[in-house]
Amino acid sequence: MAVTSLVPARFLCLISHLVITITLLWSRDGNVKSCLPESYTESQYNAVDTGLLVGLILMLIFLAIEIVGFIGGVSMFIASAGLLSIGAHASASVALSFYLFEQWPCYIFWWIFTFCSVIPGILEIVLLISIVGLKKIK
Repeated sequence: MAVTSLVPARFLCLISHLVITITLLWSRDGNVKSCLPESYTESQYNAVDTGLLVGLILMLIFLAIEIVGFIGGVSMFIASAGLLSIGAHASASVALSFYLFEQWPCYIFWWIFTFCSVIPGILEIVLLISIVGLKKIK
């Protein structure tokens, strides 16, 4: 399989992850309530909402870093980065869709965040530093 055939798949996976993250950001009320006991106080709701909001914003930051590196051509034709990105973001799109519609508990969001946003985001940061900053990979 040529590396160029991974480029459209990676782009679509990144965009689908971005769209479902923005959708979750706009309609997180049901997910916040699924993380709380049946009777909760306003301060408990605000604490869970703030935690989920921080996680979603961090997810958007990692996605932005990865999209900039991809569109900028830094990691567009690196096959291993492309495969990891496709797997992570396709998994994130499916998992976040279920998280949104099935209103899974909050701890599942943090697993999705770690494996599907942090790991590819850190890889992209390392690639950006090594290619743009250190000019090691050609």
